[in-house]
Amino acid sequence: MSPAYAAAMRWLMGGQVYDVDAGTFWAADIGIDHGRIAVLGAGAGSNAGRALDDEMIDASGLWLLPGLIDCHVHLTLPTDAGDPAAAANRSDAAITLYAAGAAARTLQAGITTVRDVGGWNYVEMAVREAVNAGSIPGPRMFLAGRLLSITTSTAEYYPGMYEVADGADAVRAAARRQLAKGADLIKVMATGAMLSSETEDSRAIQFTLEELRAAVEIAHDNHKHVAAHCHALRGIENAVEAGVDSIEHCTFADDAVLRRMAAAGVALVPTLCAGELLFRDDAAVASMPPHLLARMQEFNDVHLAVIRRAHELGVPIAMGTDAGTPGNHHGLNAEECVVLSQQAGLSPQESIRTATVNAARLLRQADHLGALDVGKHADVIGLRANPLDDITELTRVALVAKAGDVVRDDR
Repeated sequence: MSPAYAAAMRWLMGGQVYDVDAGTFWAADIGIDHGRIAVLGAGAGSNAGRALDDEMIDASGLWLLPGLIDCHVHLTLPTDAGDPAAAANRSDAAITLYAAGAAARTLQAGITTVRDVGGWNYVEMAVREAVNAGSIPGPRMFLAGRLLSITTSTAEYYPGMYEVADGADAVRAAARRQLAKGADLIKVMATGAMLSSETEDSRAIQFTLEELRAAVEIAHDNHKHVAAHCHALRGIENAVEAGVDSIEHCTFADDAVLRRMAAAGVALVPTLCAGELLFRDDAAVASMPPHLLARMQEFNDVHLAVIRRAHELGVPIAMGTDAGTPGNHHGLNAEECVVLSQQAGLSPQESIRTATVNAARLLRQADHLGALDVGKHADVIGLRANPLDDITELTRVALVAKAGDVVRDDR
């Protein structure tokens, strides 16, 4: 072994390691030093290539992939009830405990990194601190703080999540407040929402082009990116024009704006699970207010068709589930990859890319996440079978390691 790796290391031995660029597996050992991949190669962990006190983990029989990245979660939102307004009056203490549990379930499912695009009174920041300190289990967390919105009655549904700002100057101030709280990105409501009050229309725009540009200005000046909640076509057009980095949902996009997104490299975060998993949960459906259920039923197939078309037109897709919406339970995140592959036209290889390298690029973390390469964080999941043959294997992880520490081993 080279002198640079003479100190004790941890090894994942004998697994089939996934190359995200080639879309193939190869037999290799992974050597981990201080939470990052230090050595990668066939036979690299053999007796001649390791120190006597190295820790050896037998990964034979496992298909090893980078830990998955979910670019759209709400860890503070409960998922059992169909009425989101039912959770509006929870205490911050209760929300913190819930978010900690949601974070643990998410990590156990092989999602080693999340982007939370709307927390609750910044309690998710405390959860992140506890995760980073090693006090509680959870994924790497990139947080938006509160999402920025126009004045709307929907703020009563999510009083701890919405930061109301009307006018460009107010948007600038609101964005600065999120950054001061420790936000990694800015989330803006370019259009109305689906899971909103009866008076809010998802097909209507909210922030104007000027307001969106104000948010982008503050974020980009501070080396942060902007996620734009967008259903309505004109809202998507405005968000792309303003220079946002990702479009969340993208429900009513047309070919023209999808081509603009592809040309500009604006990522699409589909969140198909918001509809697909809702309709698998009878209790959530039964308890959902009629106006919300009608919207979800009417537009689910429309949304799916748009994501399929976006893929055909070359729009970069980064996996995101909207975990936290009714029936869209924390820990089921990998189902998004399954839906993308089985219903939206992506191959298993392309679907895996959305949750690895594409997601890492959106987070501006491509040097650290999204692939099993030397120098990157040793975030690894192990499957019992090849997901290129059956993408649903992503929902049955057998092993999860974050920064080289094994947090789940079901073998």
